[in-house]
Amino acid sequence: MTQFWLLAIKRNPFLKSQGLIFYLLFTYTLFLASCRNTDSDLGLNLRADKGEIYAAESDTFTVNAFTVREDSLETSSLSTSILGAMNDPGFGISSAAIATQITITQKDISFGPSPKMDSAILYIAFDKKYSYGNLNSTQYMNLYYLNEALDLTKKYYSNYPAKLGDEIGIWNGKFSLTDSVVLREGKKIVKKAPGIKIKLSKKVATDLANADPSVYSSIESFKAFLKGIVLIPQKGGISPGQGGITSVDIRSGNSKLIIHYNDTSQQTFALNDNCMHFNSYSKKDLNPELIGQLANPGNHQNTTYVQAMAGCKTKIEIPHLLNLAKNLNKERIIINEAALVFTPKNGSITAEYPLPLRLNLLQPKNATNDQYSDLIQDFLDYINPQIGVRSGYGGTYNTLTGEYTIRFTRHLQSVINKYFETGENLNRGFYVTIPSDSPMTPSRLILNNTRLPNYKALKLRLTYTKVKN
Repeated sequence: MTQFWLLAIKRNPFLKSQGLIFYLLFTYTLFLASCRNTDSDLGLNLRADKGEIYAAESDTFTVNAFTVREDSLETSSLSTSILGAMNDPGFGISSAAIATQITITQKDISFGPSPKMDSAILYIAFDKKYSYGNLNSTQYMNLYYLNEALDLTKKYYSNYPAKLGDEIGIWNGKFSLTDSVVLREGKKIVKKAPGIKIKLSKKVATDLANADPSVYSSIESFKAFLKGIVLIPQKGGISPGQGGITSVDIRSGNSKLIIHYNDTSQQTFALNDNCMHFNSYSKKDLNPELIGQLANPGNHQNTTYVQAMAGCKTKIEIPHLLNLAKNLNKERIIINEAALVFTPKNGSITAEYPLPLRLNLLQPKNATNDQYSDLIQDFLDYINPQIGVRSGYGGTYNTLTGEYTIRFTRHLQSVINKYFETGENLNRGFYVTIPSDSPMTPSRLILNNTRLPNYKALKLRLTYTKVKN
């Protein structure tokens, strides 16, 4: 109306003075008319529900939790790699080994005639973002030649054991994330970022110096000659509470193999993004209670376990959830919020074994296979860069409540709609997992799932609306 009037007075200035009073009176009349009959049912005929809406909130559904094994995961495409072994009193011994290629940064490398080999030094820089366990305890490690050519078209998984060639070194020491590493570059002594420095067998230096010149004609020729190296932490003899695992930088080019010869000469080989690599994870000497749950899954447990590195996950079942979609009298269900609330077990968190930065809520891939995971729509929204910032998915720890809350509102709406339309039951439950990457942490969590008449540590928070069709 205002736009119409402005256009009118622009075309006819007379209206600017004579019509102002008329305009104000007309607007005031419309205002009075709009304020009348507040109890009118005007518009209800435009609503399918005829105004009949029933909202409800429920936390009475039975929620069962138990521990199951985690599936192996692809480790040849992770954003970072981890290395080390630890004995977590709540879980047992976990270890992470690395197999990686090494590459040249220039062609036609030559050690000259009759070189005198001094040493072969492997420097692995830490990626200080992620670490876990007791890093002040001593680590023991064996190093080997990799005895297989890595296939760039192949995916390598956490349960794949690298094929080992000759042993080329041993190392023991602590993972210090603060102390610089001293290296020799020609005649100079330089300090590098924190990492581990391993003196390899002179055989490595000799093998590289005696290689045919064609080996250094291309990166492909070099990798065919030196297929790679494998670093394997020793898993035996680690006392409970000892050992640690940390992330290492083998992608940026900071890590390297240095061959010293003729007193002051050296050749440097790189570990970088052109080098294929993968992690191998292993578990042993598991907690007896964890062993029992993994052997007999299915019954609710007041304590369950979640572990990264393809360890274990908590299975959540809500058997009567689809009762929401039953016995409806020409109604449909609108899910306003559906969330699971998880509580860490008291006493299970220490400085060495802190809480995971985030939890994921996934679903079993199908009804017949209870091992593989699939994504739910709420998680897909969360990782979508365009809408993720507006997602209410959650998954992070709330320090005020001492809980993790993860929402599955859109997933539940889809499950109910499918059941209502076709009768198909897609209520397969959920998996609670720790992310395998971004962040890449070897963390774990023990959950409290106690169910008492006046207290539930594991909670289903559900708000929904019934709308008449």
